Amino acid sequence: MRNPLRPSCPRAEDLAFDPELAPLALLEAALAIAVQALIARNPELLSESEALRRAPRAVAARNIVALYREMHDALDEYRTLLPIDSTGTDDIPF
Repeated sequence: MRNPLRPSCPRAEDLAFDPELAPLALLEAALAIAVQALIARNPELLSESEALRRAPRAVAARNIVALYREMHDALDEYRTLLPIDSTGTDDIPF
């Protein structure tokens, strides 16, 4: 489950302490676009016809979608394990 207190795109403040969040956000966005493109090119992925879903290209596309889901879950898990700045500010009083 995604932490509602953590934005999906890293802020500059986030990147100062966790610079790996930038390429991870880019990776997740690219994978999400790839899944949409795969569905657009292989609409049989959404078909109720078992024969259409078993076509070799559809099976390969479905494997990529499954890997995206695993990667998405892994990225969410990683982000969840990062410390949360509960105040939303630094400790400078001005």
